[in-house]
Amino acid sequence: MNAPILTLPLINKVVHAFYQVAIYDILIGYHFRVIEDFDTHIPRIADFWQLQLTGKMDNPGSLPFDLIQIHIPLKVKRGEIDRWGILFKQILDQFVNAQEITQDQSDQWMNKIEIFKTKLIERVL
Repeated sequence: MNAPILTLPLINKVVHAFYQVAIYDILIGYHFRVIEDFDTHIPRIADFWQLQLTGKMDNPGSLPFDLIQIHIPLKVKRGEIDRWGILFKQILDQFVNAQEITQDQSDQWMNKIEIFKTKLIERVL
């Protein structure tokens, strides 16, 4: 079987699945429930992940990404950053189990998440 390619539609599907869970999470959901326009937010986040995971973007109009600055006023806590990573891992595991992404792709995504978590912890906390 050939490995699925991390296309923008697939990345968008993963991001959408994450937000469907995160918005209701008891620890971090309140951060996501204030987002007024998910129809704009989710594709932009998918664009960010496409750039991180593939090194290219289908929608370069989404640039620039200044995610660190955007998160500063949210006053996220360390445990919330960790919870975000745990939830994302759970979603990625679901996609691996459904054979929509490979374990290597999930690991690659989690490596990027760990990098982003470290930057958030260093610059936001």
